[in-house]
Amino acid sequence: MYIPKHFQMNDTSEQLDFIRQYSFGDLITTYQGKLEINHAPFLLADNDEYLLVHFARNNPHWQVVEKADELKVCFKGPDCYISPNWYTEPAKNVPTWNFLSVQVTGHASLMSDDELIHLLDQLSQKHEAQFSHPWTIEKLSEQQLAAMVKAIVGVKISIEKISGKAKLSQNKSQREITSLLDGLAKQADFGSRAVLEWMKPLKHVQQA
Repeated sequence: MYIPKHFQMNDTSEQLDFIRQYSFGDLITTYQGKLEINHAPFLLADNDEYLLVHFARNNPHWQVVEKADELKVCFKGPDCYISPNWYTEPAKNVPTWNFLSVQVTGHASLMSDDELIHLLDQLSQKHEAQFSHPWTIEKLSEQQLAAMVKAIVGVKISIEKISGKAKLSQNKSQREITSLLDGLAKQADFGSRAVLEWMKPLKHVQQA
């Protein structure tokens, strides 16, 4: 991933928090010249050293993840269009796009059934926590759980390299950032509103 100096997200804890927040990622592998991409919700292991994910057993991708020549997982945050008209001097600027992304490089191994069940339990706890009556894996019968585990495959991916990019107009002056924030605040789409929240702290950062 191309990351100019202004847009580097180098803090590991920030990168990991980003993955927790935007946990639906793209698993990308190359094996014997074939590129394969699949999408799934990921979970960070308790020690923050692995990404955990599961796929349908009918999905052939899992059969090559352990022997992949290259393996990456990409997590994408909010993105939005930036209009030149939002700058204080529109004629001196051009259209651009602001966005956030984190990529992980590593190697994969398959999980045991016990590890897979633990992953399913953790995933349901994380995503059901928002509800007043959360669903839990304990609501499955032994037969239902056994059938589900038989139909899916758990994958554990080592986090050997992690890189983050936050293109949020950090290369602009405080005056221009304030002007961009005003422009974004007038937009109704989700991407613009989400990027606005990420950019707000920049209003108080002095430019070098």
